[in-house]
Amino acid sequence: MERALGISLHTGWGACVIVGGSLRRPQIFANEAIEILGDSERFCFHLAADMEYASAEKWIARIREKATANARRALSPLLTQMVSVCAIVAQEGSAGDLREVLKSHPRLHSAEGFFYRDVLRDACTVPTRIMPSRSLDPSKVPKCAPAPWGRDQKLAALAGWSAMQ
Repeated sequence: MERALGISLHTGWGACVIVGGSLRRPQIFANEAIEILGDSERFCFHLAADMEYASAEKWIARIREKATANARRALSPLLTQMVSVCAIVAQEGSAGDLREVLKSHPRLHSAEGFFYRDVLRDACTVPTRIMPSRSLDPSKVPKCAPAPWGRDQKLAALAGWSAMQ
């Protein structure tokens, strides 16, 4: 039976749900949150904005390595559960030039979203699809698992089922 890992992304963490079956016949094999970076580092672009450019560039590179290693470690036990595809609920696109990002508070937020999306995609060892949240309707997902089973878990599950199609 095919299984998919869906991840609803947040700054520094993700809600992960392993699904099988379909929305009509849902099967949930795992439901957990993974931490990618702790509270002191998770707003990495906000922290970089207070640094000189050269230091900020080095900081982002170092924190990306740490975040990717943490994501690999956190995803590893999930991906061994017969998962054949991963779907990350996130936006497509690019943060753009770091100098420009560091000058704009809204772009810092966007850059962090792209950063965590890319970290998870790089850490994933199965084919990965990006699914914008606007393409998913969590209200169509029934209660399939014990708490926590909120919007994040529903988005992750729906992304997983969509990726299996």
